[in-house]
Amino acid sequence: MKEILSIFFQGVIVLFTIASTLLAGYSVMNKFRLRKVRMSWRAGKMSGYPLFATAFLALIGALAVAAFVMEDVSRYSTFVCYMWIGCMWFISSYLASKHYITDYGIVKNINEPSQTIPWFQILDQVEKEEKGGAEYTFSYSELDKSLTDGFRHLRIYVPDSKRKAFEKIVSLKLQNRFKDEELPDIDLKSIQNDQD
Repeated sequence: MKEILSIFFQGVIVLFTIASTLLAGYSVMNKFRLRKVRMSWRAGKMSGYPLFATAFLALIGALAVAAFVMEDVSRYSTFVCYMWIGCMWFISSYLASKHYITDYGIVKNINEPSQTIPWFQILDQVEKEEKGGAEYTFSYSELDKSLTDGFRHLRIYVPDSKRKAFEKIVSLKLQNRFKDEELPDIDLKSIQNDQD
């Protein structure tokens, strides 16, 4: 029974090692697929560093040092796998937490297509002051016409250090497009006369 559990445990580690490597590879591939990136920044609670992946790496690192000090040679291969899993998890989480502003649109999460919007889909924007920056909410049209509401919202926090450059890009991409759109002159009296 002990051997079966040991084989099962090793199989799970190998499975997670492969899965984390594929996820990190997918994230790196998505990062290199981005074209004409104008700016990017880290987002999140720990200055853009993923909390759980960082904590996992720190814990495994501490346990690996303890195993090394106690000269527990039988566990080295297990810790190497765990360190690899932690590094791959950190890479994929770190890249996914970055925001990218490109010539084609806003990419809030490179691994989540629903959090990527092209400039031409954006209908409106709202800016809300926050501590150390601003939160921008973009309303955009949904290309899938089967959805009932037809539009979505994307919220993105922009730190003060990136705000000026971000506003300049948004101005070039959106405000010039909206500038030419004027409200038509409406003659309310003639409409009321027609209804009478």
